[in-house]
Amino acid sequence: MNAYTTKAKEMNITAFSVKGVRWFQKSYGNTYHTTYISALVNGRWEDIGSTEIEYGYGDHYMHTAGEWLIKNGFIEAENGYAFNGYQFCQDNAIESYAYDVDRKKDL
Repeated sequence: MNAYTTKAKEMNITAFSVKGVRWFQKSYGNTYHTTYISALVNGRWEDIGSTEIEYGYGDHYMHTAGEWLIKNGFIEAENGYAFNGYQFCQDNAIESYAYDVDRKKDL
């Protein structure tokens, strides 16, 4: 399934890449992340946006990225994907990776 919107198609976006940056708050045992989204536009990778600091561990950054792509009009919110951005990223083989940082300010 490829649910790229007209906006994404007009920009000649053919792929997305997601980078998650996670930080573990040792004092309370919570994990937070930020997400950086890039798009392959005319054969070149371009940064198109990022998210604020969000609560979530593991691969939750993928869900956050999917929601950001929907909210900003790059992918369609159909078949429940508005509530499951992670699944959209999985179904469309959106490249992703994450790394952990030691300090909150490195998010």
